[in-house]
Amino acid sequence: MPAADRTRRTLAEYRRKRDFTKTAEPSGDEAAASPARRGAPLRFVVQKHAASHLHYDVRLELDGTMKSWAVPKGPSVDPAQKRLAMQVEDHPISYNDFEGTIPKGEYGGGTVMLWDRGTYAPSDARAGESEAEALRRGMEKGELRITLQGERLRGSWALVRFRPGAKPQWLLIKGRDETADDARDITAEHTTSVVTGRTMDEIAAGRKGRATRTAARKARASASASKAAKTTRARKSAKKDVATTRSARGAATPKSAAALVATLAPMFATIGREIPRDDGWTFEPKYDGIRVLAEVTRERVRLVTRNDRDKAAGFPEIVDALRTLGTKTGVPLVLDGEIVALDAKGRPLRFQELQARMHVVDAARIAAIAKATPAALVVFDVLVADGERLLDLPWGERRRRLEKLLRNRTSARLHLTETAPNAGEAELERARSQGWEGVIAKRMTSRYRPGARSDDWRKLKIEFRQEFVVGGWTEPRRSRQHIGALLLGAYDDAGKLRYVGHAGGGFTSAGLEAMYRKLARLERKSSPFADRVQTNEPAHWVRPTVVVEVKFSEWTADGRLRQPIFLGVRDDKPAREVTIESTSVQRE
Repeated sequence: MPAADRTRRTLAEYRRKRDFTKTAEPSGDEAAASPARRGAPLRFVVQKHAASHLHYDVRLELDGTMKSWAVPKGPSVDPAQKRLAMQVEDHPISYNDFEGTIPKGEYGGGTVMLWDRGTYAPSDARAGESEAEALRRGMEKGELRITLQGERLRGSWALVRFRPGAKPQWLLIKGRDETADDARDITAEHTTSVVTGRTMDEIAAGRKGRATRTAARKARASASASKAAKTTRARKSAKKDVATTRSARGAATPKSAAALVATLAPMFATIGREIPRDDGWTFEPKYDGIRVLAEVTRERVRLVTRNDRDKAAGFPEIVDALRTLGTKTGVPLVLDGEIVALDAKGRPLRFQELQARMHVVDAARIAAIAKATPAALVVFDVLVADGERLLDLPWGERRRRLEKLLRNRTSARLHLTETAPNAGEAELERARSQGWEGVIAKRMTSRYRPGARSDDWRKLKIEFRQEFVVGGWTEPRRSRQHIGALLLGAYDDAGKLRYVGHAGGGFTSAGLEAMYRKLARLERKSSPFADRVQTNEPAHWVRPTVVVEVKFSEWTADGRLRQPIFLGVRDDKPAREVTIESTSVQRE
């Protein structure tokens, strides 16, 4: 059956329930005529709907329509809160833009707000399986595991069907990751539209929102710019026409620029236990710094960590370099890279060299530290360039575009990472001789999967060092002040925090005091560890939110760290993502 016919049949129930001469809801007639969005990220929306009862409608794009669930209590970012989600009829994709009032007496009569929107992807796709195939499999099985990249809802989620039938009932459950928070009530926290900034009362009253007025102003500016561009093109040669066209595309409105850089997240590597031997792999240094997505538009530069913190204020020298790059290219950019500290010869240093500036907010102090310990952004991927997202291009094509973008545009604060195709053994030996933490192996045909941990990227470590979660501390002995040792853990596959040992070495006196101040605010009565923890000194337990980096000599037979040394606090790493990375790559 042609796709257009399938879409019409799927939306038949939606149309049957509505009188489009009375309601402003979209009829969905355009759905069958719309071309397929091949390669584009799948969209989701959440609409707050005050009908006979207030609820939230969660909609996921799949096969040309929006699969829809009514969630009476709304989504919760607390994994312990399993929210009822009743599956309803599919809606047209054009419903994603609907915000307004459905007339009283019509089906679903009441006020509708666009509460959240973004893109999503399956988080359990199998090898060789497309996103759509993975989602269809999940729908049939009754277990959808997805990753959301919205303005309010992010991270891992699950929809689990517990009652099939004519009106299937599901549970909407937040995954245990860095975006989970059992202390937040996200629906109470956010009460306005993500599009117009209006409250439900303002929507019901028909008031215009801030975004509506802004959009009108942008439209006027865009029309004026378009007229000027046409006059300019008429006067120039064909060669200059091309340059003008590129400039016009780069001079996107803030709205289009934001659309390009929105809802992106880093792609992550799995732990590799041996070097890939087959052709088709390239190898890059594993830098020991702060992983960020660098978002560059005409309006701003952001350095966004994996837990959505902007580090731009702390690294003004990198922001200046990116702003210069953005001015030269004239288009929105999103680059994937690592902020690293540099030595006097411009060579990357270890993460602990960034510790002095990780939490500083005073501009004068930041400038002084930047002069003493400069930093650079080492770029290894490009997600947005030339006015388009590049996520579905293979790594080799993205690398070519990145090299072209940065040709003659790198600087002391903006570097392009090295890459060595089919040279795994040589790069590992180089890593050992030059003191790298390890090597990242990347399949050259791999697509970029935001927020996913993919076997197409593999982390090959040559030493024992990783992040751990602090679950408590012990009382100090004798003349030691503040803290005896940190009690450390990592999450297992079931989401339980497992104790791995304690670390007391590596601290300065000032570091012990700073750590005590940080942990004292998080103290709780019970242990957060799933295991029983025995300590030589009295223990204090804390909420497991602080992440630290530790180096150690090896793992013991009972899963404990041997000779652990504290290296620094990692506020760029979410605690819920910390698992045991137990293997380093050994020489054969």
